This record gives sequence, C-alpha cells and structure tokens, in this order.
Amino acid sequence: MSPFAVHKPQRKGTFSLQRKELLLIALYIGLSLILGLTFPKDHYSQYSYKVNDITRQTIIAPFDFPILKSQEELKHDRDEALRKVPFVFVQDTEVPRTAITRLSEFFTQLENLRALRTKMVDSRTMVRRYRYSKKYEEVLDIYTSDSLAFTTAKKTFTGDFKFNIESSLFNTLLNHSNADQNPLHTESLQPKIQKILSSLFDRLVLDIPLENIISEQISIKQNGEELLEDPAELLTLEEAWTEAKLMLQSEYPEQGSEVINVGYEIIIHFLKPNLIHQREITEARQKEAIDKVPISRGIVLENEKIVDANTKVTPEIHRKLDSLSKERARRTNTRSRFRRSLPIIGDPVMFVGQTALVGIILGFFIVFLLAYRPQYAKDRKMVILFGIIFIFHALLASLFVSRFHLSPYAIPITIAAMTLTILFDSRIAFVGSATLSILIGAQLGGDVNFIITSVLVAAFAISSVRRLRRRSQIFLSIIYIGVGYILAISITALLQFASMGTVLNHILFASINAIISPFLSYGIIGLFEMTFGITTDLTLLELADFNHPLLRLLGREATGTFTHCVTVGNLAEAGAEAIGANSLLARVGAYYHDIGKIMKPEYFVENQSYDENRHDKLAPNLSALIIINHIKEGLRLANEYKLPQAVKDFIPTHHGTTRVEYFYNRAQELAEESGAEINESDFRYPGPKPFTKETALLMICESIEAATRSLDKPSLASIERIVDQIIEKRLSEGQLAESPLTFDDLRKIKGDIKGNYGIMPILKGIFHLRVEYPGQNPAKAPKQTTTETAKKKK
Repeated sequence: MSPFAVHKPQRKGTFSLQRKELLLIALYIGLSLILGLTFPKDHYSQYSYKVNDITRQTIIAPFDFPILKSQEELKHDRDEALRKVPFVFVQDTEVPRTAITRLSEFFTQLENLRALRTKMVDSRTMVRRYRYSKKYEEVLDIYTSDSLAFTTAKKTFTGDFKFNIESSLFNTLLNHSNADQNPLHTESLQPKIQKILSSLFDRLVLDIPLENIISEQISIKQNGEELLEDPAELLTLEEAWTEAKLMLQSEYPEQGSEVINVGYEIIIHFLKPNLIHQREITEARQKEAIDKVPISRGIVLENEKIVDANTKVTPEIHRKLDSLSKERARRTNTRSRFRRSLPIIGDPVMFVGQTALVGIILGFFIVFLLAYRPQYAKDRKMVILFGIIFIFHALLASLFVSRFHLSPYAIPITIAAMTLTILFDSRIAFVGSATLSILIGAQLGGDVNFIITSVLVAAFAISSVRRLRRRSQIFLSIIYIGVGYILAISITALLQFASMGTVLNHILFASINAIISPFLSYGIIGLFEMTFGITTDLTLLELADFNHPLLRLLGREATGTFTHCVTVGNLAEAGAEAIGANSLLARVGAYYHDIGKIMKPEYFVENQSYDENRHDKLAPNLSALIIINHIKEGLRLANEYKLPQAVKDFIPTHHGTTRVEYFYNRAQELAEESGAEINESDFRYPGPKPFTKETALLMICESIEAATRSLDKPSLASIERIVDQIIEKRLSEGQLAESPLTFDDLRKIKGDIKGNYGIMPILKGIFHLRVEYPGQNPAKAPKQTTTETAKKKK
C-alpha cells in the first residue's frame, strides 16, 4: 500500500461541506458522461452474438424491419452502380485549332530566327575580314545590330513557346541546313507534324488517366448532345505521345533518330487533351446513382422468428440481428433534427442509457471507496486521478477495437491494475481494475470472455507489484501478465471452440500488451506522483537509501540520533507488517522523523558524552524550547530537501502534543522554590497528533525504543512491561485519538515472540535476550528517576 499525503481534517462550515459534496457529485456525473461517449453510438445491441456463437434464447421480431446489407455487399452494389454511370467529358474543338495555329506561328518565327542568325553569322565574318580595314568600325556596327536583333528574336521565340534555348532540340532546329532536301526544313517538317497532330486530335485525347475512369462507358457532350464511347477506343495523353512517335517513324523510315526526336519534341509541345473531364457533373450523377442503391435486401416481418434458442449464429442470422439492433436504435429517436444536432453523442436516448449503464458500473467502485477508502472518495484530486485512468483505458478500447479492429486483448487493462496498486493499494487496484474490465466489456457489447480474462490478468499484475521493493520487478510483471493471458485465453477459447488462428491472434496481442504495459505503467506513475502529490513505494525506496544526502548528513552530525532512527525504523516496519500498514512508509518515516536534531545534536541525550550535558547550564524553559525546536528545524530541512508530504508528516506527529516531562518537572521544582508560575504550553510539542496508522505507530515505537534503552539490565518481562506502559500512556493522553489504530492493532503491534510478529521479536534481538523458562526469576526493571528516563528519551 502506498498512501499519499493525508492531512488532518479541518472543520468547515455547513455551506463549504455542501459545496464540496456537490463538486464531487458533479465530478462523478461528468466521468460517467465522458465514459458514455466512448461507447459505440449506433450498434450497441442487447443481442451481442457473433458469428458461430450459440444463441441463448429464441428471438422474435418485435416489428417489421429491413435486412440491411453487409458492408461488403453494399460496397459491391454501389461499385456496380458507379460502373453504370458514364464519366462525362466535353470535346473542346478549340484545342486542335489553337494547336495548329500555334504550330504555324512556331515555324514562322523559327524561319525568321534562322534568317537573323544567318545574317549575324555573315556580319561576324565581315568583321573578321575587315578587322584591319578602314571599314572595320562600320562593319562592327552592323554586326552589333544584327547580333542584338538575333538575341531579341531568340528571347521572344523562347518566351512564346517555352523552349529551352540551351537544349539540343533548339540548336538542331536553329542550325540545320536550309536545303530543300533537308528533312528538318520547315516546308518539309511542318506539314507532316501538322498532319500527325490533326490525326491524334481526331481520335480524341483524354485529360485524365484511363485507370481513373471506373465506368464501362464515357459520355461525350458535343453540340448539346451526349454520345457514349468505349474508353478503350480513346487515347490518353501518354498513349497519344506513343502514337506520335510511331507515326513519325512511318513518315521517316530512312532517317536517323535526330529527325524523329525533333519532331516528337515538337508534337509533345503542341499536343494537348481535347476531351475534358466534367468532374462536378460526373460526381453528381454518381451520388444520385449511389443514393438509389437499396441498403437492404429483404424484410423481416413482425412476430417472425429470427432464430431459435441453442442455434448456431450463421452470417445470415447475424445480419438480421444486427439489422434489428440498428432499427431499434433508429426508432428510439424520431426527431431527426435533434439527432443531427448531437453528432458527438449520436442517438440521445441510447446515450442516456449508455451513460446510466456506466454510472451503475462505476457505482461498484464508488461504493467500495466510500465504505473502505473514504479519504480517497472525498478527495477531489484523487477522483480526478481515478477518472483519468478510467477514461484513458476506455479511449484505448474505443480506438483499438472500434477504429482499428484489433483484438480486445490489446487493451492494456494491466496498466490500471499496476498503477492503482503502486499509487494506492492492492484492494483499490483489484476493485478498480475489475470495475474497468466490466466497463470495457460492456463497451465491447458485453464480451464476457474479455471481462473474465481481464479480471484474472489484473489480479496477476497486482500480485507482481503488491510489495514493490525493487524496480527489477517490472520483468516479473511481464511474466505474470503473459502467463495470465495465455491461461485465460486458452480456457475461454476451449469453451467457444475458437479456431487456432483466432486464439493465436489473441495471444499475440496479449503478449505485446504484457511486454509494453509494465514499462508504460512505471512511466505513468512518475507523472502522477509529480502531478497529484502521491508518494509511491518507488519514491520511498529511493529515500530509504542511506546514501541520501539528508541521511548522510544526519549520520555525520548526529550519529546517536541516526542509530536511534534506524532502530526505530526496524521496530516500525515490524509493527506495520503486523497490522497490514505500509511497512516501507513506516520505516522511511522513522529514518527522517528526527532530522531536525542535525542543527543542535549536542543538546540531545543520544549524542551527548557521559561527562557533559549542556542543559545543566540552561533554564528549563529554554532547554524545552531547544528540544521542541527540532520539529520546526526538521520541517525546514524536509522542505529544503524536497521530501514528500507523506514522509514530512512523521516529523511533527511523532511527539504529537505530548509534554517534555523532564524539563517540565524541573521547572515545577524551581517554581515551587521561587513561587513563580510556569506556562505548561511552553513545554508541549505543537503537534498535530498522529492521524494515520503509520504515524501513530512511529510515536509508539519511538517512545519504546528510548525507554528500553534506559534499562540497565533488560529482560523480556521488563521490556514487555515498558511496552504496555507506553501504549497505555499514549492512549490515556489521547495522543492516538485521531489515528485509525484499533485495540486489536495495538495488540498486534506489541506482538508475540512465539508468534514471531510485532515489535517484541525485534526488541528481543536488539538486546540479545533469551526466552525465559518456568522456574527462572525474571529480572526486575530497576527503578529510575524521572530525570534519567526523560533525558534518555530525548
């Protein structure tokens, strides 16, 4: 058990209590509403049968309802309907005209560019010829003018037709010979390319890939009419390019690849699709066709028998049951506007029912908390923490099963089991994980096998971390969880005669779950510790290390106090184990309860030498102030070293509101001599009194350890007598009034040497005592002065 910090309850007015209770009720209702949202909105059914399940009762149709098609059937019918809807295209007659016109302009500008280039080349030749002549300047001006005209025309050409001037195609077109027999001559090349383009446009070129057309035919709109064509008879743009190359090869069978490549590049540049897809028109016609596809096939009449009891559920019967569930959900709300206005919750009536079901299931956990752990049930932060854990798992269930259709055993229920065990205790963990298993089982449609398996595996997970003493237990958790899943899944599979494939699929996801869940749990716990101020056994294990800076400081500055704390820790641990309290918390609390003595260790008897006592030179009230001040200093050091609240609680409560008896008695003696009055409150610890089992246990053990150390010749009888006296004294003083310890707990804390439980076996071991046998005279505890006893207790 790992309790978080529980503070002493404060008295509040009636209005504050009512407001707090209303807030807690609102939190519980809000949790139910949120969890209700994770339930399926449309297919939650009272008939939660699966294919091959055996029915438990005869099912009769309560009303007429259509037999809905399965998702596969409906998709198949809709695909068939879509294939019957022709894709609509429009033949753009302007595309061929524009292409031919642009082709003509292309060759016209190309011829002009060739002429300017020839003129520039001639001018350049003249410059070389007359470079030493008087006409050089005149010829240079002519060349400059011709070069500028050529450059300008080239930029205009490439800008109009988007050709790369650095490409080999451009250089080939520009630099070829103007001889008529040259195949690249304009008068030879242009007619052939124009002929090929016209031929391709006549065959119609599509603007979308052929694989995007799912219809058997396409509709071509032309002059207000629609003609149906087979898409295979038309050309895609890629097919048109291929056809263009084949046509060029047939036009130039004797030429090399240069002519074909040039012509091909020109055709690609001017060839555009002239059959334009009308997407909006097509999609509108497709939607109309889909809407006309019936979602049902056949009808079940009222009072018609759907299935007999003890009958195997076939796919056909399952479809009828599923159709009945959906029709029942549809009929629960006839106000379609209201239903559409609530897209998150779906059917309002069904949502209310689901939320009520969640509330009933959560009631198991809430009633348990109110009866056995009321401090958690009434703590707002803890309610929020429980809600986060429940919502997290419900969302994972909705995501894994409803969205991704994974095995339900992929849902990591064990995260909740281990987290609740480490954060709180095993009882809360078991009831909480069982409640969560039922909740998710209902969310999955009443999967009893999942609920049984999850509860069993949660119990295994809780057992693996119930007494967390080392982080390596994470590997033990993996084994426990894995074994639990394999065992439960195998048994439930045998009862259902499930196929081997199904069983292996469940075991695969369960194994992944078993490996991942412990690691996730340990990570989540650290986050919850920081956010909600909870102290877990993992944190306590770190604090129990004697290498902790505060314990090392205590051992160095106050060696006697350190020894005292360790001894008290052993006693407190044994007493906590005897009564079922948190033994680790009791031991760690004992280690740190006297850290305030670090500041002035020499004023405490366990750190003093035999020949020196500094209190001899001080007034009793000043000595008492120094003694009491170790509580204040302890809390200051605890805050400085950031000790958790659960550990800090041991510092002010281990003396409660008791009195520093030795100095109080000494002050009374002096007051009687002088006739002065003393203030008793100056000699009392500020408290509070212990309010948990662990803090109350520490008060008892601390006093017993100090008192037994004062015995000169300890025996079992004398030690037992002192234990009884101290427990009785603390009861009579009312110091244990606010703690949950019972008389039976006090009996168990004292313990029994023969039964080997409680603190008596520890005290026997400390003083190396032997068991007394009949006939022996037990050693009597020597009488001591009040002064000696009080000094040693300090």
